[in-house]
Amino acid sequence: MMGAVRGWLLAVIAVSLLCAVADALMPPGGVRRVGRLVCGLVLMGAVLSPVAELDVEGGRRWLEDYLASVHSQEAELTQTVESQMKVIIEQEYAAYIVDKAAELGWTCTARVACERSEEGLYLPVRTEVTGPQTAGVPAQLVRSIAEDLGVPEEAQVYIDKEEMP
Repeated sequence: MMGAVRGWLLAVIAVSLLCAVADALMPPGGVRRVGRLVCGLVLMGAVLSPVAELDVEGGRRWLEDYLASVHSQEAELTQTVESQMKVIIEQEYAAYIVDKAAELGWTCTARVACERSEEGLYLPVRTEVTGPQTAGVPAQLVRSIAEDLGVPEEAQVYIDKEEMP
């Protein structure tokens, strides 16, 4: 790269010197005006010569590769955001269940599994509630989870705290 810039700069300097010498040797009048025009065109050709050597096809390939990598990174970021959003939504649903159980006077922990719907929303499909079942699971909690979250009773799992290892 630096060699190409060095060669271009030397060519521009050489043409400039050649034009200066030619201008000094030309007789005044119409010949000098035509000579200056020719020197100007030659100098412009020397300055613009790298444009003729541009690898447009290589630039196009580089741009396509760059855009493909940008799309790939965008897909990875979208996937990361989606998975993090799923975790947050599951935690929010679990917090809702714990709060609802606390309202009913029952202490528990909850885990919720969500799946993405056709509309792109994460909806709960399964719940796992862990707590002491000495007095039984409040029936109102089971109904609330079924009605408010849309999780059927079959997909609600209740684990007695003493059963846990």
